[in-house]
Amino acid sequence: MAKSWIQIDILCRAETAEDLGAELSERFGAGIQFIAGGLRIYFAFGSFEEKRRDFEGIIERFSNVCPDCGKIEWSSTEIPDEDWSQTWKAHFKPLHVGRRFLIAPTWEAVEPGPDDLLIRIDPGMAFGTGHHETTRLCLEWLEAWAEKVADRAGSKPPGSLLDVGTGSGILAMGAALLGFENIVGVDNDPEAIEVAIQNVSLNKLTQEIRILCASPGDISSEFNVVISNIQSLPLIGMSETLISRTANEGRLVLSGILAEQAEQVRSEYQRRGAEFAGSRAAGEWVLLEFVVNKDI
Repeated sequence: MAKSWIQIDILCRAETAEDLGAELSERFGAGIQFIAGGLRIYFAFGSFEEKRRDFEGIIERFSNVCPDCGKIEWSSTEIPDEDWSQTWKAHFKPLHVGRRFLIAPTWEAVEPGPDDLLIRIDPGMAFGTGHHETTRLCLEWLEAWAEKVADRAGSKPPGSLLDVGTGSGILAMGAALLGFENIVGVDNDPEAIEVAIQNVSLNKLTQEIRILCASPGDISSEFNVVISNIQSLPLIGMSETLISRTANEGRLVLSGILAEQAEQVRSEYQRRGAEFAGSRAAGEWVLLEFVVNKDI
């Protein structure tokens, strides 16, 4: 039987379609087309129902953020496997992030510069291509932290790292290229784990990174850096666990946070004893950094 896909047409204003398309593409690793009156997204047949609640939550949030932008409506259709993948792949182009990262899809030929840190990636059905603000914020933070450690400690590695909600594995791979050691990426989505393992292998980083289908509570070790690029509510729910997995005087880095939710997330982590160390912003998204001091 030929493979089928679920085609979802979303009707919205053009200014909404661009941001919404980027969000959906990053969150689901799904193919996006911009069409007259909105955008189109594809899911593998059978996978949409698993992701429907998250999908509807994103649509609802966009509707609430801009109530004057008009109603967002969507409909779904089952279609046979065709060459649609080539259409959305045309929009995933090589991208420079920070000063050194070069992120390129597997199907694009690139010539990295002498100082570029090349990450080859096929997002599959997992979150993380580097095009979304939240992913870029994390990669930029990792690069800045590695440089700070190098300035302070010379050739000393930036430390160990736990990537919670690893998705495509992009943050774990970026950390490995920056010299982090003992890198573990965890995700509770088996599809994401499969994609992350493939990407880590593609980039020849299997010796540097362990990818596990697990939650952070399943990990017993502490890490110099714990980074998580998911969403505000899960981050709030995992606050105690994430702090406990961060080594003394380690850094805890949280992203996937909307600006209007940043204070709520910050308050929760400070309430549990994490020291707020700064933030970065891109568009409507915020990254929060904390220091965990367990001697207090």
